[in-house]
Amino acid sequence: MSDSTPYPTLAHAFAALDSLPIAGSGQITADRPGVDYDALVRVRHLLPHVWSDEAALERIGTTPQGGVTLAWRRAGALFELTVDPFALYACRLDTKSTTRDWTRPTIEQAVADTRAALGLPALGGSSATPTAAAPAARA
Repeated sequence: MSDSTPYPTLAHAFAALDSLPIAGSGQITADRPGVDYDALVRVRHLLPHVWSDEAALERIGTTPQGGVTLAWRRAGALFELTVDPFALYACRLDTKSTTRDWTRPTIEQAVADTRAALGLPALGGSSATPTAAAPAARA
C-alpha cells in the first residue's frame, strides 16, 4: 500500500467515486460538472481489475461531457483512461518521446490496455476477466 497517493487502497478510490455528483443532481455547478451514471458504473466495474499497489492511481476527475478520468504516473509516463458516457474507453499514454491516443469499445480491452500501459501482468484466464460468465456461456 502506498501512502503517497490520495487513493492508497481501492476502497479510497471507490469513496472518491462515490463523492462525484451525478449529472442532473442539484450539486452540479459550472466548475464541478456531474458524472454520467453509466460512466460511473463502468468505472466501478473496471477499477478492481486494474488496481495494483505497484501502480498507484494518482487522479480521479470528471470531464465536461459527464465522463470519469483516471490517471496513473509510471516511470516517465502518464497514462490516462477516460470512461465516457457514450460507452467508450479513451486511453492516452504520454511519455517524453511520444503521445498515443486510442479508444476501446469493451471493458475487457480497456482492462488489458490499462494493465499493459501500467506495466502490470495480464490477467490470467477467463475467470479473471470482468465478464467471466460470458466465455463459459458460449462454450
